[in-house]
Amino acid sequence: MRDSLSHFRRRLASPEAALPYAVLGILAGAITAVLMIVFRLALEWPLAQWLPGESPENFEGLSRHLHLLLPFGGALLLGLCLHFVNPIHRFTGIPHVIAALHNGRGRLPPGNLLTQFFGGLLALLSGQSGGREGPAVHIGAAASSLFGAGLRLPNNSLRVMSACGTAAAIAASFNTPIAGVIFAMEVVMLEYTVAGFVPVILAAVIATTLSQAVFGAVVFLPAGDVNMSSLLELPFIALLGCLGGVLSSVFVLIQGRCLRWVNKPVWLRLGFAGLVTGLCALAAPQILGIGYDSLQAALDGSYGLQLLLVLMLLKLFATAVSAGMGMPIGIIGPALLIGAFAGGAMGQLGSMAMPGLAAEHSFYVLMGMAAVMGAILNAPLAALLAVIELTHNLNIIFPAMLAVIAAQLVHRELFKLQSAHQTTLLATQQAVRANPLTLTLLRTSAAALIDRNLRHIDQKPDAETLASIVQNPVRWLVITNSEGQRIIVHREHWFPVLSDIKEEDMAALDLLAVLENRRRTAAFDINGTLMEALETMNQEGLDSLFVSSRRQRRGPPDEGILTREALSDHYNLPIRF
Repeated sequence: MRDSLSHFRRRLASPEAALPYAVLGILAGAITAVLMIVFRLALEWPLAQWLPGESPENFEGLSRHLHLLLPFGGALLLGLCLHFVNPIHRFTGIPHVIAALHNGRGRLPPGNLLTQFFGGLLALLSGQSGGREGPAVHIGAAASSLFGAGLRLPNNSLRVMSACGTAAAIAASFNTPIAGVIFAMEVVMLEYTVAGFVPVILAAVIATTLSQAVFGAVVFLPAGDVNMSSLLELPFIALLGCLGGVLSSVFVLIQGRCLRWVNKPVWLRLGFAGLVTGLCALAAPQILGIGYDSLQAALDGSYGLQLLLVLMLLKLFATAVSAGMGMPIGIIGPALLIGAFAGGAMGQLGSMAMPGLAAEHSFYVLMGMAAVMGAILNAPLAALLAVIELTHNLNIIFPAMLAVIAAQLVHRELFKLQSAHQTTLLATQQAVRANPLTLTLLRTSAAALIDRNLRHIDQKPDAETLASIVQNPVRWLVITNSEGQRIIVHREHWFPVLSDIKEEDMAALDLLAVLENRRRTAAFDINGTLMEALETMNQEGLDSLFVSSRRQRRGPPDEGILTREALSDHYNLPIRF
C-alpha cells in the first residue's frame, strides 16, 4: 500500500499524468459536495424555521426594526468573535484561494477554513448582503487541499485539488457544472490547460451528481424560452452592457475605498458594514440575505421601474461595503442580482420607448446578470455560461456575448479597474503572479525534474568505497562534510580525479581537498514545485538543490539533484531567470 502511494505521488509530479489527476478530481468532487450539502442545510434549515412563511429567503417578512437590528447585531457579533481569531486566519473567500494557489504552495490553512465555514454561516444567517458561493469555493478548495496534504501529495497537485474543489463548489451551489469548470480555470487558476480540464471536469460532475441526489435536478432560474426580438435591439443590448460595466466599476471603487480600513479593528469594520446593510434594508428589505427570491421576482417582472433602480443601487452599495470591510461572504450572487435589477429596469425603459420592438423584460434581466457578473469577476466566459446553465436558455448566447464584452471594456478600459478579487489581493499586498513561466513552474513538482543518479559519500571515505565508486560511476557525488553540509560534484569533475589516484593513496583521502568545481547546495522538499525551487535557489544564491522527502519513513529514499541548468534546458530559457 505504501509503495503504491509513493508511486502515485511520483506520477503526480508531472502535470501530464491524466489518470492520477482524474482520481484526485473524483475525490475532490465528492469531498466538496458533501461539505456543500452540509453547509447549505446548515444555512437553509434555521432560516426556514424562524423566517415568516417558512421560507429561507423571506427576510422581507420580518418586522421593520429587525431589518436594521438583525444585520447590524449579527455583524457586530461576528466581528467580536473574529476579534479573538488569529489575524492570519481571518482572510477568507475566493481571494484567499487565489492567493494560496499562486503564492502559498496550494495549501489552505484549516484555521481559515473554520473561519469561513462558521463565519459565513453567521453572516448569511443574520441577513448580510452576500452570496454563499464565496464561502462555498473557499470551503471546497480548502477541504480538497487539506485532504491532499494529509496524503503528502506534491504541492503542484494540491493546486489542482484546490481548483477541483472550486469547480465542485460552484457546480454544487448552482447546479452549473460547466460554469464551475470555467470559473475555476478563468478566475482561480488563471489559465487554461488541456491536462487541467480532466480532474476539474470530473470534480464538477461528481459534485453536481451528489447535489442533485439531495436537492433534485431543478432549473435554478426558470425564465421561459425568451429570445431577442430583432437585430435592431443589439445597440440597446450594448448600452445595457455598458451600464453593467459602470455598475461593476462603481462596485469595485466602493470596495477599494473600504479596503483602506483593512488595518482597523475587525469588530469595527464588520459592525460598520452591518449598519450600512441595515440602513439600506430599511428602505428596501429585499437586499437582505442571498436574495434569490428577489432575483426570481425580477425575472418574473414583479418589480416596477422605481423599485428596480432602488434595489440596484442599494444592493450594490451594501454588498460593496460588506466585501470591502472583510465580511466572509460571496459576491457572485449579489453581482447576478445587481445585473438583474439593472437589466429589468433597462427592459422596462426599452418597452416604453419601443413597445413593438423590445423583447420580454426577462430577456434583459438575463443580459444584465451576465454583464455585471462578468465585469466584476473579470470572467466573461464563466458569467456567460453561468447564466445559460442557471436558466437552461440557449437563446441568450449571441446577445449576451455582446453585453458581457461591452461591460468588460467599460470596466477595464474606461475605468482601468481590476476585478473585485484582484482589488482585494492588491489591497492586502498579495499580488498574484500570473505570467506564463510562473504558471508553468507552479504546475510541475521538483520530483519531475530531479536527477536521481547519485551516491552519498563521506568527506573521508575508506579505500574500498572509493574503488567501488570509480568502478560504478554515478552522475553526482553527494559529499557530507564534518559540519553536516552537503556538497555535490558532477561526474565530469570527480571521475577524472579519482580514477587517476592509485589504490594505495585512497586511504584517508579528503575528497573536498582534491575535488574542484564543487557546488554548495541546500535541502529542498520533494513535494515543492519548480517555482518554489527556483525561488530557493535565488534566495540562497545557489545553482543546485538536494531534493528529498523529509517525511519518508520506509523504503529507499526518493531523492535527487535539481540544477538551474536542468530547469533552463527543460524550458529552453536562459540559465539566470
